[in-house]
Order: sequence, then structure tokens, then C-alpha cells
Amino acid sequence: MMLKGVKRPLIAAAAISFLALTTACTNTEGPAPAASSDGAARGKSGQELAQAVQADPKVQELVPAAIKSKGKLTLVTDPTYAPIDFTDEKGNIVGLEPDMALAVAKKMGVTIAIEKGDFNGIIAGIEAKRYDASWAAFSITEERKAKVNMVSFMQGGTSVMVRKGNPLGINSELDLCGKTVAAQTGTTQALNVLPAFDKKCVDAGKDKPTSLLLPQQDNVNQSVAAGRAQALIADNALTAYYAQLQPDAFTSVDSILVEPSLSGVVSTKNDGGLAKAFQAAIQSLMDDGTYAGIMEAWNLKSGIVEKAEVNPTAGS
Repeated sequence: MMLKGVKRPLIAAAAISFLALTTACTNTEGPAPAASSDGAARGKSGQELAQAVQADPKVQELVPAAIKSKGKLTLVTDPTYAPIDFTDEKGNIVGLEPDMALAVAKKMGVTIAIEKGDFNGIIAGIEAKRYDASWAAFSITEERKAKVNMVSFMQGGTSVMVRKGNPLGINSELDLCGKTVAAQTGTTQALNVLPAFDKKCVDAGKDKPTSLLLPQQDNVNQSVAAGRAQALIADNALTAYYAQLQPDAFTSVDSILVEPSLSGVVSTKNDGGLAKAFQAAIQSLMDDGTYAGIMEAWNLKSGIVEKAEVNPTAGS
């Protein structure tokens, strides 16, 4: 992720490659330690840091009775959004958010179970109370806050990825005019960013981009690799990850960053106070240093925020 005006960190592909990741869905193992900004190996992975978290009595007081009673949070994510949420070669869910979700649950004194879901249907699933919450790289928007509670924990933004070497010379938003641009269905990129690109191109007297919306991020990536689309837009942590994991296939366009925004964990509007418990747990992790450690373990230091908030102003 990226703070506005701060250069994106390089994600060490060797440190977080699919072969190195052995985290189980039960969160018993972790990825190999990532490289820190000075090149030294980190002593602990995000998984190890999360496993070491102790319950916080002040946080536990805020956990809704229903969650306390079952002793578990049922979570959902779309694990096609590396390095935030994805699967390893064994099909196990890994990434920044599974580590953060585990750490938060430990502050609450409960366990977690993470289920797979299609991103475009997760909000509806939360509203229907099929899940307690979702960690799925959700950007915080006013439209989403009207339906669910969102607790901020990370700063992000939208970036562009193209085929290796950027053969079409896409270096600005207007360079996307007249091109086919892919995005994952239901994301902020599909709902907000692509329409904004349309307007900018029309205002500049150019052809609008042709939108190619696909159900999973893996499909979006493949559309660029196969030449169906000339570019894709996604969270800049994702574009950085894939550009380094597959440098023979992709290039991340570092000169484009649009709509910096907060990301958050999602719960239903009528959650019995769960959002407040999430806020307190995340803040507790921030205060004791675990939060920063997990972010840095995934080389996402630039996405760090100083406080967790319930339903903050979108775009703040």
C-alpha cells in the first residue's frame, strides 16, 4: 500500500513467493521472513508476530457476547489479491490480512476461521450475517459505509500494471484513453476509478478506455498477460507484488497513483459492537508495536497508519 507522496517499497519476491509460503488456514505456520528496508533479514514473520499476541482485557470487554460465547470469529476473504490475501501452493490462505486478523483475534481472546468467497458478493454475505466480518482489502467508501461498518487499518491507492517493459508507453492516466483496461468486479477500481478515467479522457477529447471487468484478480492479471487488456488497475501493493514476482510478464507503472484511500475490516451495521472491538484490538496492536511489525514483515511499511477508526471519512 502507499501513503500519498511516499514511494512504494519493493516487495521481495523471494521472501514472499508461493513456494516460501506454508501458512495453513489454521494459521499454525508462517511465511519466510521478509527483507527489511536495509536488506537485513527480519527475525520474525508476520505470522510469528501474530501468534505471539496476548489477549488484552480492555479489548475483551468490548467483544460482543455472541462472539465470546462461540469463541470464534467466522471471517471471509477473496484470496486472489496478493500480497494482501492469497493462497499458497497447497491452497492455504495467506497474506497480510490473515496475519492481521489472527493478531486481532488473539487480542480479543478468540480464534478465527477464514472462508473463501467471491469479492463481489462479500458485502451481501456480511449483510446477511453469513460471516462475522471480512478482511478482503476493502477500500473505505461512503457507499460501502452505508451498508456495513468499516474499521480502518491501512492506507492504499490504485496503480496500473502493464505487460513487461510497458511496450505502449503508458505513463499517465490519459495514456489509458482508448485502451482496454481490466479490473476486478466490485472493487473500487471498477466502481470508481474506471468511470473517473472515462471522464478524464472525454474531457481531454480522447476515446474512453474500454473496461474489462472480471470476477477474480487472477483473471484480471491473465487478461494483461494474454493481451486481452493493455493494462489493469488494482491496489498498488498488488501491482508491485506481481511486477516483482513475475518480472518477465509484468511491469508496474510507478508514475500513476490515484485515489489514495484507507482500507478496513468489514462487519455488519448491527454487529453488537464488533466494530468497536476491532478498533480497540487494532489500536492495541498499533500501541504495542505488533501492527507495524506485521506490516513491515510484508514489506508494506508505507501503508502504516497511526490510528484505527470506525467508519472514518472516505479518502482520508
